[in-house]
Amino acid sequence: MRVGFSVKGLEFSSDAVIKEVKKAGRKIAFKAGGLIRLISKRKLRKARQKRVSELTDEEKQTYQERVERAKRLGLPRPKRPLKPSDPYEPPRLRDAKSPLKYLLFFAVGKDNDVVIGPAKAKSGIADVLEYGGTSNGKRIEPRPFMGPSLEEAAPKLDEFWRDSVTR
Repeated sequence: MRVGFSVKGLEFSSDAVIKEVKKAGRKIAFKAGGLIRLISKRKLRKARQKRVSELTDEEKQTYQERVERAKRLGLPRPKRPLKPSDPYEPPRLRDAKSPLKYLLFFAVGKDNDVVIGPAKAKSGIADVLEYGGTSNGKRIEPRPFMGPSLEEAAPKLDEFWRDSVTR
């Protein structure tokens, strides 16, 4: 038994392959940028109220005064102060509609390079949160959220390339 095959009229063009890979790369760059931005947005959650045991003496006194005033005036019980995130955890937001969460963008360049992150604010708070630094005279430990988002998305980025070039 003999098995064989013959190929006639088939050409291999490296330019065509490069063109297809660039085209697929652009699609994948947009998918990757969107995925990392989505993961980053989900990491930015609303801060919870501090427990009474977590309040400083000054905060306890202020809170008790506010509770007594609310009782006297027949108002609802006041809320306790919000607990900030711990260092090296994603930052917690004061409210769900924080500008930090809604100013996360991504852009894809001509060479399919992707830039992802918060829009530059005058205060530079996004950089301070990501890497640590000083803001309003206070030292802030890093609370990264973009770097961990990239690490979380990295395994999925390989899957985007699978079967992306079909011609």
